Amino acid sequence: MKFGKIVTGLAALTAGATLYQLVEHGIPVRREYTVEVPEELSGLTMVLLSDLHCNPLICNNSRVIAQIRAEQPDVILLAGDMISKYGKKENERVPGFLKKLTEIAPVVYSMGNHEEALRQYFPEQFWPYAKKVEDMGIYFPKDEIVSLVLQGQKVDFAGFNLKRDFYYKRVRRRLPEEALKDLCVPHRERTVLLAHMPDYFTDYAPYAPLVVSGHNHGGIIRLPGIGGFISPQLYFPPYTRGIYEGENSTLVVSAGIGSHSLPARLFNRVEYCVIKTKSRELV
Repeated sequence: MKFGKIVTGLAALTAGATLYQLVEHGIPVRREYTVEVPEELSGLTMVLLSDLHCNPLICNNSRVIAQIRAEQPDVILLAGDMISKYGKKENERVPGFLKKLTEIAPVVYSMGNHEEALRQYFPEQFWPYAKKVEDMGIYFPKDEIVSLVLQGQKVDFAGFNLKRDFYYKRVRRRLPEEALKDLCVPHRERTVLLAHMPDYFTDYAPYAPLVVSGHNHGGIIRLPGIGGFISPQLYFPPYTRGIYEGENSTLVVSAGIGSHSLPARLFNRVEYCVIKTKSRELV
């Protein structure tokens, strides 16, 4: 009898934990941030997504697409890791989701460490995927600039491709100059920088007044008064979710809309971010 109660209790606990994770991974939170920027970037609405990692609860979710469409964004930004480096079959569901985004607004997609790993170790998978992405009209800059006219003004989007070595430096908080040598930004005041790894924000700040990132999955576990404290590399990341101010630059970090290395979240639902810009000259 006692054994039966234990089994029943464990089954109930397992069911509850499974249901909880379905909610954490399948019902995204909307987070809105207002950012003060130079006049050249003002008056825009941008939707930021990161770290999809082939999440089937999102890729096949028409409600999420409807929610993003309702925001009427000028542009949709994908800050990397939309795929998974070892998810050959799972990655096949991602282009269909991305195609639906292109029907809402222009889409700019920057590389994350999973895209870079796929390119380095599985090029036979990466290049057909990249071709699909670009063939559907998505801008996929790799240490390049994409210029779009939004709300009647020219806006530059820089996609920074951080090399994989710098994702595993658990202590270093500054990048060597050579890591940024391929990043050329001709007009800083009208540039939005997409850089998957937020930990190097102080190095990114000179290049753009607005930086968007992901990678740290919101800290995976979030506790009241502490916030998120674990990253996919299992150290204590300085930027996990939200908005951070630097020297003449603002960082917006998405908690992601999927999971990978640690496929669990606690008090940390997946999310999409709405970024609205206003001129700092008018403040």
